[in-house]
Amino acid sequence: MDLLKDNLKKLYFRFLIPSLGSAMVMSIYTLTDAIVIGKGVGADALAALSITTPLLCILMSMGILFGVGGSVQMSVCRGTGNQEKANRFFTLSFAALAVIALLLWLGYGCNISALLRLMGANQTLYPYAMAYMKYINLFLPVAVFSNYFAIFVRADGDPNRAMFGVLLGGVVNIVLDIVFVFPLQMGIGGAALASVLGMVIQVLVGLSHFFSRKNQLKFIRPKHVSASIRQIIGSGIPSFFNEFANGFIVLLFNIQILKYCGDVALSVYSVISNCVILFNSLFTGVGQAAQPIIATNYGAGEWGRIKKVKRMAFLTIMVLGLLFSLSGILFPMGVCSIFIRLNDGIRAIAQKGIRMYFATFLPMGINLLASYYLQSVLRVKQSLAISLLRNVFLSGAAILTFPLLFGGNSLWIVMPVVELVVLCLSLLFLAREES
Repeated sequence: MDLLKDNLKKLYFRFLIPSLGSAMVMSIYTLTDAIVIGKGVGADALAALSITTPLLCILMSMGILFGVGGSVQMSVCRGTGNQEKANRFFTLSFAALAVIALLLWLGYGCNISALLRLMGANQTLYPYAMAYMKYINLFLPVAVFSNYFAIFVRADGDPNRAMFGVLLGGVVNIVLDIVFVFPLQMGIGGAALASVLGMVIQVLVGLSHFFSRKNQLKFIRPKHVSASIRQIIGSGIPSFFNEFANGFIVLLFNIQILKYCGDVALSVYSVISNCVILFNSLFTGVGQAAQPIIATNYGAGEWGRIKKVKRMAFLTIMVLGLLFSLSGILFPMGVCSIFIRLNDGIRAIAQKGIRMYFATFLPMGINLLASYYLQSVLRVKQSLAISLLRNVFLSGAAILTFPLLFGGNSLWIVMPVVELVVLCLSLLFLAREES
């Protein structure tokens, strides 16, 4: 597979299909948990799952930070023909993530009770959230490295292996989810155990790449450690915020919805937040499929090839975004009934909440891909600006102020408004890049 010479359309789809498959199955870890927990344990347990989401997102986003950051720098170096420097970036990204995984393992293990209270766990939700996090803590390094290995294996020209690892892990997760929660009656903890065992399978398959003939990743003695780590973090930080924001936004929404709308509305939001994870994963899959092709061709100065891949990726995103938005706008009850049993209170909130919130997905996909594209051509400041505005500053300010100005129901339109505002900035950055 030659990223600089092969037919671009075939090359794009050779990365896209496995990447979307991987993204789909990765999200199945969370979606299966949500569906099985909602149906098999109850609405309170599903709300507790939403409480744990910020803590899980920190783990996943660390893997993405060093996976994307390291693989972008590696791909650019390969485009210039410097294989040794490319492997230095791989080595340093792995070592840095290993240290962070150890620190997180210690931090979560010693402070999980306080962390869950900080996330908003009340007397009702706390036991469920603690039961779930018990197994996550046990396998925490696996959760951190699951995304990392998938990203590097894909960037090293083996996207099918990355997809197979995620697919096999997803099948294990689904089967064990059902077995642990229903026949064995292990409750929400059983769903967590099923998820982490699926991640173990994914990591083991990723590690098998190092013994294959396709493998070009090698651990070598690093040089210029501090400067290289800064480059890795600089390249990966926009993707970190894209993933970390899932947890940050869910945390703020949990607090505000409980304050202004109540427990029933939080159950509806837990449905929405799980759909966000699924759709965000698929959008990310498109970005990660295009990224190694664009970054390698950027290193070689092949701007004509970059523009063609960029057009294909944005067309894919727009089709997906339109389908996702229409699914909730047209069928809000159908979406909600997948996760939880409906009653009159849930129906009343879901009719408005899901319809309004789902308008966000088309602009959200464009903004996410714009951030990935700008990363790939080392426009880190522009990429970071998009990520911070949509994931932290504008979203945080709107979640906190909209209920004060317009009432609690305005929380459902926060993200559509934020994504549309950021879309204007994304289109400006992309237009400048074309000129």
